[in-house]
Amino acid sequence: MSHGPRSSSRSKSEPVESARRGFFAVLSGLALALLAWPKAVLAGSKPWVAIPLSKAPKLKKTGGSMVTRIRGQELLVIRDGDGSVHAFEAKCPHEECDLNYAPERQAVECPCHDAFFDLCGKVLQGPPPRPLVSYPAIVDGDRILLRIPEG
Repeated sequence: MSHGPRSSSRSKSEPVESARRGFFAVLSGLALALLAWPKAVLAGSKPWVAIPLSKAPKLKKTGGSMVTRIRGQELLVIRDGDGSVHAFEAKCPHEECDLNYAPERQAVECPCHDAFFDLCGKVLQGPPPRPLVSYPAIVDGDRILLRIPEG
């Protein structure tokens, strides 16, 4: 009985096939996770609040903004792109004046003391002592989702 070398074509291709299957399994898992992410995040976290665009027509288009009250907080919500939206406390941190969105400057404006903030809430001009309080916000199909802490 001879124990000579066996055909090595099968043994060489097995690691390659196994690695390829593993790669595609990981890739498939990542794709499924990305598709399910918004639903999974929203299902497990109550701080997300939905604003249907049907009830907020000003937020349907780029450059639109509105002030709304959610969970006892007055918020300025700004849509500055198809998938881009921002949410801030609607009062200036300087003297609690009402804030407005100035789309021509792409900035939040406090008309009381000629103050401006960028769309991250950072003070660009004026006397405010600190940036705006901001909240995570995303566009999810036909609604805006805001992450507002409870309480």
